[in-house]
Amino acid sequence: MQNYRLHQLDGRTIAIEINALNRRPIVLRGVGSFELAGDFGPALRVEIPDSDGAFEIVLKECEWDGRVESGERFDCEFALQLDANCLCPS
Repeated sequence: MQNYRLHQLDGRTIAIEINALNRRPIVLRGVGSFELAGDFGPALRVEIPDSDGAFEIVLKECEWDGRVESGERFDCEFALQLDANCLCPS
């Protein structure tokens, strides 16, 4: 399968699977919004709706080296995998 670039996920549904050591993966679903300029430079923002309040995950294009895969198994257009230790609040 083709490995997509982050800018190709603009406006698309995205599942983010977060793998934590000794725990089951957490899957978050949202919609991507790619911006060329901003606080993080070129980046994909994934807005995650949540009953406790929406939040976003920001992936900097210059630091992203993961794969973008089909999100079919999560009922989304695309899927990304992250390690829990790479997440930090902004």
